[in-house]
Amino acid sequence: MSKLGLIIASLSLLVMSHGVFAEFKEGQDYWKIKGVDDIAVAAGDNLYFTWLGCDSCRKIEGELSAELEGFEVVPLIARQNWRPAAKAFYAIQILGGDAEAWQKLKQQVEDKTLDPTDQKALFAAIIELGFDKEDVIDLLEDRVLYQRINQAEALANNYDIKYVPTVVVKGQYATDARSTMTVKKFSEVISYLKSL
Repeated sequence: MSKLGLIIASLSLLVMSHGVFAEFKEGQDYWKIKGVDDIAVAAGDNLYFTWLGCDSCRKIEGELSAELEGFEVVPLIARQNWRPAAKAFYAIQILGGDAEAWQKLKQQVEDKTLDPTDQKALFAAIIELGFDKEDVIDLLEDRVLYQRINQAEALANNYDIKYVPTVVVKGQYATDARSTMTVKKFSEVISYLKSL
């Protein structure tokens, strides 16, 4: 093979090996986070914004659990009726529940036997999962629960997150399902952003 042929072959391999990432464009597949109201972003934040009633979120969580490992889950409160799901998420955490309890709640929502916007139904379901009724009732009045809700809202505001599912990578970049359209591309963009 000639020297020119070797150079062309080497360049072809280089392009092919980087081709997966070459297709992603800032402003189209992902965006760079800018501080909101002159608040600096936290460079280490890896966040996954979700909502209990989001079918796409449940699909991504099911298929991309490895890619989302190490990401802090943040329930987004994009609308007032999303607040009960955020309360349920943090209630299970505060009460010492594990991922299995949250999965059972998600399954009820997926099966359409639980409305993620109905606070009374959500907390009844939490009690049915085996949590102490008095502890659950007391938690609804507890300041700790509302501090967690306020923190979730502050993170969403700081990163200007309005849709789910959305990931923030290294506190610098973000992508969402609207930008990627498929689970496969969502996964590839996350990998790309992790590599930046």
